[in-house]
Amino acid sequence: MTVKSQNRQTKKLAGERIAILFEQAKVFAGTNPAWSDRCVERARAIAMRQRMRMERVHRRQYCHHCYAYFLHGVNVRVRVHRGHVIVTCLCCGRQTRYQVVRTDNR
Repeated sequence: MTVKSQNRQTKKLAGERIAILFEQAKVFAGTNPAWSDRCVERARAIAMRQRMRMERVHRRQYCHHCYAYFLHGVNVRVRVHRGHVIVTCLCCGRQTRYQVVRTDNR
């Protein structure tokens, strides 16, 4: 078993690599969805190996059940219901709910 690095530099590098992988997933999504799903799997593996959380933007771009990269209107349905955003993956049928965050800048 290898020793996990807790160095700030390696975590920063891992964060950059995760961002690059999600950019590549966006590029591959239209032409080859399997490659974009693979990019999501690799990004998750890097985050788990470094014991770090992915940013909220990245966490909400894929299904947490089947790890499919979301393309709105193609493999995901988004609805707003009673203060919650309901995201339905059309690949596996799993639903994820997020609470709507309201900003008070009226």
